[in-house]
Amino acid sequence: MAESKASLLTAAAEEFAQYGLRGARIQAIVKRAGVNERMIYHHFGSKEGLYRAVLTDQMAALHDAWSPALQKARDLTPYEGVAAALDAFAAGLASRPVLIGLWLHESLGGWQTLPLPSADTLPAELRELYERGQREGVFRGDCPFEIAYGIAMSALIGGAVLARRGDALAEDKGIDFSAPETRRLVLEQLLDGMTGPGRTHGQGEAVGGAQPRTTSAP
Repeated sequence: MAESKASLLTAAAEEFAQYGLRGARIQAIVKRAGVNERMIYHHFGSKEGLYRAVLTDQMAALHDAWSPALQKARDLTPYEGVAAALDAFAAGLASRPVLIGLWLHESLGGWQTLPLPSADTLPAELRELYERGQREGVFRGDCPFEIAYGIAMSALIGGAVLARRGDALAEDKGIDFSAPETRRLVLEQLLDGMTGPGRTHGQGEAVGGAQPRTTSAP
């Protein structure tokens, strides 16, 4: 039973990511999973129940993959810790392209299935690092964590959504978006926005071991 449930979650994730809740076909899901159709109703009650379970399962997998990096980041300086945490999130997202497809369809449907986030559901470890950085003068003090977090997530998720278009755009310039150096530059762009004009990265090295540099006001 447990094996059939796991097979359905995996197969349904692929179908829902490609076609969405309405476009995905039960027959295609059970064929891909290699199980009887009745197992969907046994485990999940309905197609909608399966879709909800897939989203929950995929989100939980990303959270579980990100959690160790968040814990390790707490022991770093604020700039380095936030950089490491965001880098781990980007890596986790890149390894789960199915989740991007699911989010796109869920967005088009008005986010009716997943509960909307609230301030207390955001990663406490990342909030602690960011607010410590504000107290230490590393990050700008006039930007609440919720705004900084939202901008960072939008940039990283948007980058994953547009990855293929970005690759095509960068090809002529010889830029490899999958290279560690390129990802370091992307993260520094995000973090420099958090530090604000005229501030340095503060303690330690910058992302990827580069020397800290000062940002200047435009």
